[in-house]
Amino acid sequence: MSLRDRIKEFDDIQKEVVHIESWGEDVEVRGLMGCDRASLMNECLGEDGKLDNTKFYPGIVVTSCYDPETGERLFAPGDEEWIMQKSAGAIDMLAAKGMKLSGLTKEAVKEAEGNS
Repeated sequence: MSLRDRIKEFDDIQKEVVHIESWGEDVEVRGLMGCDRASLMNECLGEDGKLDNTKFYPGIVVTSCYDPETGERLFAPGDEEWIMQKSAGAIDMLAAKGMKLSGLTKEAVKEAEGNS
């Protein structure tokens, strides 16, 4: 098998189960695929080239959270508004874990802002 084929077949998406105490539930958080990360960053950059956290935080939660029992996405596009009505601590925990698993460091966000 060629190196290209081995890379193509390798499951390199990081996953971690996070317990949200205020919900009494576990949520599987996964790192974003490259296509999802690029799309989210494009959707969340404002006209000034700065990241709009009112879009980014719920966007990363919707895109990176899965049901640990079924493996299906936990939230759907359009859920962002009601998600932001939940506990800021829970949202921050999920968003921070999704960013970490996706390699979205502060430096990566600043770089994206500079490339808009």
